[in-house]
Amino acid sequence: MVQPVDIEHDRGARRLTITWDDGRRSRLGMDYLRAWCPCAACQGHGNEVHFRPAGEGREATGIEEVGAYAIAIHFDDGHQSGIYRWSWLRDISAESEPAGLKYGAFIGGVYRPSPRDRGG
Repeated sequence: MVQPVDIEHDRGARRLTITWDDGRRSRLGMDYLRAWCPCAACQGHGNEVHFRPAGEGREATGIEEVGAYAIAIHFDDGHQSGIYRWSWLRDISAESEPAGLKYGAFIGGVYRPSPRDRGG
C-alpha cells in the first residue's frame, strides 16, 4: 500500500496536496474531501460510500494525524468525525483508476461512477 511522504494544506487554495511514496501527487479540494467524508454520520453503517456534497467554500480548521494510517479533518462547518485513511485518500484521488475526480459511490470497495464522472 502506498504511503504519504508529505501532506501540505494550502489554505488559500482550500486543498490538500499529498505526495505519495511512489512519486505521485494528489490535489484534493476541501469541498471534495468533505463530500467524500467516510464517517457513519455522513455515510451510514454499510458497505457503500457515496459522494455527498456539503456546500461550497469548505475549509479545514484543523488536520490531525490518526495513528500511522490516517488523518482527521476538522471542517469549518463543525464536522470533524471523518477519519481519512491513506488508502481512502488515494482511492478518491484523480490519479487512481478510473482517472479523474470521482462523484459516484464505492459499493463493496468497487467504484461505481455517476453521470457527472463522464461530464454529465
